[in-house]
Order: sequence, then structure tokens, then C-alpha cells
Amino acid sequence: MVQNLSADSVKGAIRDIVPYLESLNDTVYKAIYFDGWANGLGASAVLRAIAEQHSFLMKKFDKVIHIDCSRWKNRRALQRAIADELKLPQQVMSLFDRQDEEDDFSMVDEGSRAEIGEVARVILGSLLQYRCLVLFHNGSNDVVDLYGCGLPPPGISGTTVLWTFGGRLRRGYEVKVDKSHVFISSKVSNWNFLVWEEAKVISLYTRKLGLGITLGIVRECLLYLLTLDNRGGKIMDYNWLIHASNYWVCDGIIVGGQESNKAWEVAHALHQEIRLEDYPVHKQSNWRDDRFDAPSNRWICIINPHIHLKTRPTQGTTTLFLACQSGSAQPLASLLPNDMFHQADQLHVLKLCRCSFSFLSPPFHSCHNLRFLGLDRCTDSPQGGEGEEKDRQALEIFQRLWVLDLWNTDWELDFPQETEEQMAANIREIYIKKGRIWHNHLAWRRLQNLHKLRVIEPTCSWVTGKMDEFTDMVKLEQLDLSGNSTIQVLPSLSKATGLKTLVLDGCIGLEHICPEGLPPSLETFCLDAGSDPKFSARLSKISLAGCVHLKNFLLRGALPELEELNLSGTSIRKVDLSDQVVQVRGLEKLFLIGCKQLRGILWWEGSRELNVLCISTHGRNSDDLRPSYSDSSPIIIQRKKYNGYVIASDVRIIQSLLIRSFFLITRSLYLHLYVPPSSSSSKGQSISSEAAMSKACHYGDVLLQLHGVVTIAYGEITSWPAPLNFHVEVGEGISFTDMESDKAIEAMNLIMERQNGSLHVHDNSRILTVTPKLSSLEQAQLRSHFIILKWCRVERCPKLEAVFHSYGSRATYFFHQLKTIWASDLLTAGSIWRKGTVADYSINFKALQSIHLHNCPRLKYVLPFRGYTLPSLETLNITHCGDLRQVFPWDDPRRREVKKFQNLKHIHLHDLPSLQEICEGGMFAPMLESIKLRGCWGLRRLPAVGRSHRRPVVHCEKDCWEELEWDGLQAGHDPSLYELHPSSSYYKKKRLLRGTVLR
Repeated sequence: MVQNLSADSVKGAIRDIVPYLESLNDTVYKAIYFDGWANGLGASAVLRAIAEQHSFLMKKFDKVIHIDCSRWKNRRALQRAIADELKLPQQVMSLFDRQDEEDDFSMVDEGSRAEIGEVARVILGSLLQYRCLVLFHNGSNDVVDLYGCGLPPPGISGTTVLWTFGGRLRRGYEVKVDKSHVFISSKVSNWNFLVWEEAKVISLYTRKLGLGITLGIVRECLLYLLTLDNRGGKIMDYNWLIHASNYWVCDGIIVGGQESNKAWEVAHALHQEIRLEDYPVHKQSNWRDDRFDAPSNRWICIINPHIHLKTRPTQGTTTLFLACQSGSAQPLASLLPNDMFHQADQLHVLKLCRCSFSFLSPPFHSCHNLRFLGLDRCTDSPQGGEGEEKDRQALEIFQRLWVLDLWNTDWELDFPQETEEQMAANIREIYIKKGRIWHNHLAWRRLQNLHKLRVIEPTCSWVTGKMDEFTDMVKLEQLDLSGNSTIQVLPSLSKATGLKTLVLDGCIGLEHICPEGLPPSLETFCLDAGSDPKFSARLSKISLAGCVHLKNFLLRGALPELEELNLSGTSIRKVDLSDQVVQVRGLEKLFLIGCKQLRGILWWEGSRELNVLCISTHGRNSDDLRPSYSDSSPIIIQRKKYNGYVIASDVRIIQSLLIRSFFLITRSLYLHLYVPPSSSSSKGQSISSEAAMSKACHYGDVLLQLHGVVTIAYGEITSWPAPLNFHVEVGEGISFTDMESDKAIEAMNLIMERQNGSLHVHDNSRILTVTPKLSSLEQAQLRSHFIILKWCRVERCPKLEAVFHSYGSRATYFFHQLKTIWASDLLTAGSIWRKGTVADYSINFKALQSIHLHNCPRLKYVLPFRGYTLPSLETLNITHCGDLRQVFPWDDPRRREVKKFQNLKHIHLHDLPSLQEICEGGMFAPMLESIKLRGCWGLRRLPAVGRSHRRPVVHCEKDCWEELEWDGLQAGHDPSLYELHPSSSYYKKKRLLRGTVLR
């Protein structure tokens, strides 16, 4: 249903809309869409006014919910705005941050982040009993289902939705409203009130910035934009997205442009709050500029000047845009007579498009207050008698400018030194595209007031000279050299200490980018090499190491020669190397050391691996994060070569080590997960230990920047087997059970099930088990998972409940490659393998050779038996486990039987006072060589050994030997089949009573 209102004010619109709000639930319509006046103007103001003055609606509605998403981000941000409006408790609001963090690690695109189901249920539960009016400013390009965010559907609770696409001066959008909505718009009779209302809404956003942006300034800036855009939008390229703020300052609407940066900050802030991207080139508006209350002749746009010569700038004109339509047959030179600007002494902004005039004697040289000059496709029309005096007229123009915008125009002038000095004092921004403004390159370093410089596709080759073009340009914030394909070496920017943005799109002649020439202030780096095979990029190395403020890094196009990328010490959150964005088929080395904010990496398709990968998400207090060299050699740690070395504080980083969620990005990997200590003493100790290790490493200079290598290189594990090709070390602060996203869980399981060779978990007060968490789907499935571990060491984890645990799921595990397990100082662990965890297949534990357990005081058992055996077990070593009753109980006692340990040679049991038997149901160990028992007072049976092998040597207390029970020679279980070592002649000492004092 479409309804047209006749209201000419916000109050009038509210009066006309209210009946629709009150009766919507009695109709078949889902919601009400309000289009405002003239395709969007004023709509946002009406919704905001209803939200602020809604008392007259409270007879019909219990709650009014105002949701302003005119600056669209994603559906989750919309849901957060609803939750904020409802003031939901902090534990609910924290779900947004938690899910955003999960999506950061899973590399979910910002615009694709959806609602959170748990939050939606809370919102629905809190509103279900109320009749709600929802006022929604929709900044997206599509109709949004608010009910998916948790709002009650109208059929259930009587919810009414009034919404609009309008807001922030948005225009040009396509209204996508189907017939299930009531469509309301209003005819325009008073345009000026609309501008005033839009200004009031926008000023609410800018007021929060504390820059003193008054309502009058906002209104005048909007009038400037609307008036000019409607006078020449089909022909004139205003380039609002880049220059709107420059126009406002240079015109004088926002004063103080030369005295300080305040005016430019105000203009930029206002610029950010208006949807200027909705003001595309050559798109005509339906708005009537002649009805705006704009000053007469102040802001002028002249199209086809040979037709409108009567329209000339006057003394009151501050802005003039002048263009000739393409295809005009009239000679352009005649359209700009020399006296055209004689009365325009107050002209501040001038842009000429497709015009011709004398470059040595421009007709606008008399405009002594000119601040902005824009030239687009302008040509020189020499006049007779031009000499030195007229040449000076042209030069004087540039002495006054604050902003120069030159497109498709070659204006060649020789700048004497005094002119350069004057320009250095005034000019702030220069934009040159497909043109030039001097014979030889101006000494850029003289323009020390320059804040923004864009030299894009110049018509003359870039000359690097002494590479000091940007020396001491401390105010330079943005540098764009796009299209300079002849540059081979980037000019030094290290002294441009205020530089924040560097754009090098199309600079395919560059051979390398090194950090020595870049300032640490850099925040954004962009390089698009294009995809034209005729112009292949030569870049082989990019290093932005040490640019500590770098947050945005974007490579695009084809970079076939790129071999090394180093972003160490930056603040980037993600690195996108996907084929859809950039093609780096030759990339071999990637360094991301000291990147504390790193959340994820997107890789290419296929299974191509990196030769060297170094990642550390731990902070580093280092003055130099730039490796002095790097070759193609793998990293060497503890006599083992690794292609990948990763240190991280969050286990979810594992997602970024996989290609296509299946293949590891390097052929071998050393992964160290831990949260570093905060104390300065710990840091100092770590750094000194790292220095001692560097001698043993290729890339020693790189590894010195990696926290955690101290625990890997030297120390108490020197007698332990060297880490395998895929090694995971887990330290303090890491838990495998805290992950929530299925993608992160699947990545961790893939590492454990398919890639991992060795695992060392130590000094961790959070971890409950080393078994990875299963996704919700896998937990419900009766499925077995492979744990590809060859050795596992777990120590000093006080909260660990079981080394391997399925946590109530139906999943079981295979350990068919495990050779060695070591567990020590696990104060609360009740078992090593929890009952129900191990798959009942004969291949399980076929490679297990040794079990070492120490100081696990709450341990009840080690491994519950099922149908499998331990055919390769050679050593069983258990000490100081006070609660241990059985080493190998049966998972199902009804199936218990004598188990054969074919290769068991050594048993060492020490201080196990509760131990009753080694294997429930009995055990047969025909190859047994030695048994060492001490403090095992409850043990009554040794393994049967048979008669076919030499007698095993037994070390134990005499009285312990005397209390053992035997099955006889026929069963291969008799004292005569064992050799009691002479040291076993002593008896255990009587325990002293508590409190006894020896004298």
C-alpha cells in the first residue's frame, strides 16, 4: 500500500503517520516504511522526533525502541544496538565481544557477521509481554528482518515497525520495499525546513566529538552540497567523497583554515557523518536547488559557459564550478574571456572542467583570495605578448593556494625558489592525476606544510634523484603514488614522521620495499599490482617491520616475483593472501613477529606450502624488528629443522595455519601456545635465554624476537627425544576446551588428528585435558577420532582432570602411533586415559613403548583395557602416585582377562602405597627383565613371566617380597622364576607416629 502525505513539517508528518502506527496490527501489513520528502530527506528526523516525544503513543504501546543503524556495519551490530537500547545485562552484552573475537580468528568478513542466537532469545524473552513500537534507521541496501535479531513478530505480541532507508543526507538508493509494507512518502512544499531538520540530526552525531560544530555550520555545509550538486550533477564531477571537506574550509563556511588544523578537523568530522558515497558522479537528483535558501550568486555552477556568459562570478561569489559539456562544438577558449573574473575578488573555490585559457596569463589571476583550484581536462590557449610579467601572474596563483586538484591537464611552469617557499607556507593538499604542473619535479621537501599528496599516473616519469624528496615533511599524512610504474626504488619516507597512509597501486617497477625508508607512524598500506600480464610487477620483497601503528595492510593483483613478506612489529589484525585478492605464487617466506593484534591469515587455494613461516603474537619491546638477513633455509631448533615457527597466546590461531581448512601451510611446524607472564623479571629472563639460543639457529636474528624459545631449546628436556616434524608446546593460560566456533574446533582437531607428531604441555593452570574440544555435531556422533601423536609429555598442570578425556561425548579416540607418554606433577588428575575415551580396536596402542608417570597424587588408574593390547610396551615407570590402585583396569570389568605384554622389559614402581595390582585380571610379560618396587605396600601380584626367558631381576623391600601372592609354576608365576636382587634383603622401616620427637 502506498500513501502520500501533504505534511510540510516534522510535526505534521508525525500527526499523519500516527494513525497508521495505531492500526497496523489490524491489517495484513508487516511494517511501515517512511520515505520522507524527495527520496529520503527528513525521514530520519521524523523517526527521531517520534522517539524523543513518544508519550502520546504510550496508550497504544508499552515500549518504544529506537534503533539508529544509518551508518551500517552488519546484522550483528544491529542486534547490539537493540541490546543497548534495552539495556541488557553485561553478561549478555559480553557475548557480542566474544563472538566477534571468534569471528576475527575465523576470518569471517566484517559485513557478513550475523545475529547471535543466544542474544536473540534473551531479547525475545524480555519483550514478549510488551506491545512495542520499533523505529529503525536502516543504513543497509536491503530490507532487514528485525525479528531474526530477537524482536517479537507482530502476530505474537503486536509489535509495530516504522523504518526508513533515509538518514545522514543519504540519496540515490534504490527503495526495496515489497507489498507487505505500507509505503508512506510526503510531497515537498518547504525545502528549507528539510535541510534544517537534516542538519539537526547530523549535528547530534558530530556533537559527541567535542569539536564545537554548530548547527549553523552543519546547515550551511549541507546547503553548499545540495545546491551545487543539483546545479551540475550530470556534468560536473565534484568529487565530494574526496573534496567536500576541502570545499567547506576553502570557501570559508568553516573558518580558520590557515591559522590552525582545527577547521580541517571539524570539516573532516562532518565529512564522516554524511553519506557522501551516495553522491555518485553524473547522477541527477530530484531535489530542487532553487528552493533552497542559499545565498544568491555565492555558490555557482555554470554548464556550457558559451551559452551562459551572462552568469559570471560577482563580488559575492565564493565558489565557482565551470564546465563545458563533452561533445560541444563551440571553441572553448572564447568561453573564458580575460575579464571574466575581474569582479570575483572573493572567489575562494574554483574548478574548471574542459576549459581552455592562457596558462601564462590565467583569467583568474586577479582572484587574490583563491584557496582551491581544480583543473580537469583543461588546455593552454596562448595569447600574443605573453612575457615575464604574465608568467609571474600564473606563479602568484599558486602562492595563494591551500589545495590544488589537477586532472588530465599539463600545466608546465618553472617555479623559482621564492615561489616554492611561498607555496611551502600555504599549500596543504596536492592532487595530480594524469597531469603535471612543472617542467621538473618540484622539490617536495620544500612543501613542509603539505598534509596530503597524490601523484597518480603522471604524464612524466618519476625521478627519484637523491631519494630525499620527502625529507622533513613531518606534516605529510597521506601519500598516493598510484600509477607511477617507472619507480624502481621508493623514496625514503623515514623522516615524514606524520605519514599515516601510503598507496602504491600500479607501482609495478618497484623491486623491494624496506622498513628503513618508512616511518613507524604508518597506519595504512595499499598496493594493487593489477592483473595485466603485459605489465608484470617486479616486486620481490615487502618489509614493513617496525611500523608499529600499521593496522590496514592490503595487497591486490598479481605479484609473481614476491618471495618475502615481513610485517613484524605491526598492529595488523589480518593478512589476506587469498587468490581472490592477491596472487603470490612465488611467496616463500612470511614473518609476523611481535604482531600482538594478529587474528588470522587467509591463504591461497591449492596445497602450495611456505618454506619459512615465523609468527609471534606476543609483544616485544624491541627497537629493531627487522631481520638482518633471511635465506631459504628452514629454522633450526634443538637440532631439528622447521619450516614454520609459531608462538601465540590463543589456540584459535591454528585456523590460520591451514590451507583450505585441511593442509598445513608449512611442511614442518613448531607451534608454541602460551600466555606470557606480565612481570618484568620474567621478560628479562626470557630475553637473555633467547639470546643464548640464537647461535644454534638459522634465522637466529629472527628468533631472538620470539618469546618462548627458551623453553624449547635448552633445559630439563635435553634427554627427551627431539621434537618431531609437527610439534605443539602448550604453556600457561591455554585451554583446549574454551573454543566456541566450530571452525576453530575443527582446526585444532585436524592438527591433533592428522598433523601433530609430538606434544609438550607444561606449567598450565587452566587446561583440563589435552584432548581437543569437539564440535556440537561431533559430540553427538558415535565416531572415533585419530590422535596422531608419537610422544606426549604433560607436566605441572594442577587443574588437569585427565590427559585424554572425551567429556561425556560419544566420541572415542585412536592412539595407534603413540610411542611415549610422560605425565608428572598433575595434582588433580584422576587418570591418564579416562574410561570410555579409547576406541575398542586392536590397532590402538600398537606402537606404545614407554609410560612415565611421576607425582600424580590423585591418580586412580592409567589406561582402562578393552579389546586392544600393548604389544610394544617396554617400560612402565610410575613414581609418587599415592592414590593409584590399578595401572590397567578394565573398562568393562565383566570382560576382564589376563593380558599379554609381549615386549615389556622394565617395571619401576615407587611410592605407590595404594597400588593393589598392575593389571586387573592378571598380566603375562614373557620378556620382562627388571622390576623395581619401593613403597608399594599393597601390591600382591607381579606379572607372570613363564619359563622360556631368563629370570627378571627384582628390586624391592624384603617384607614386600614376602607378602606377594603366587599362582605356581604351572601358571608361570612362581618366586623361583624371578631373581631377587641382593639389595632387597632390607625391611621397610616402621613409620613413626605423628608428633614423635627423635632425641
